[in-house]
Amino acid sequence: MRSVLGLYLGIGIVLLLVGFFATGPCPEKNGDLVSNVVFVLGWPVYLYDGVVKGEATVPQWLHRQACGGGVVTYRAAPSDLK
Repeated sequence: MRSVLGLYLGIGIVLLLVGFFATGPCPEKNGDLVSNVVFVLGWPVYLYDGVVKGEATVPQWLHRQACGGGVVTYRAAPSDLK
């Protein structure tokens, strides 16, 4: 069980690092620690919502986390709430 949890967290950390270093220039890096921790803990949900169900590619999704405000950008717009 520990190895599964370690693998899960490891994948999240690697995805976060790839977003910071391999998706292009980042004029203003996301320094919000809470946003990054939430991303590492919930990366499958954000992957499904942003890439599988959404319109983003994987590099765009990772770049949005690293340079575009982080998980705050995943909130629903007020017009989406009914």
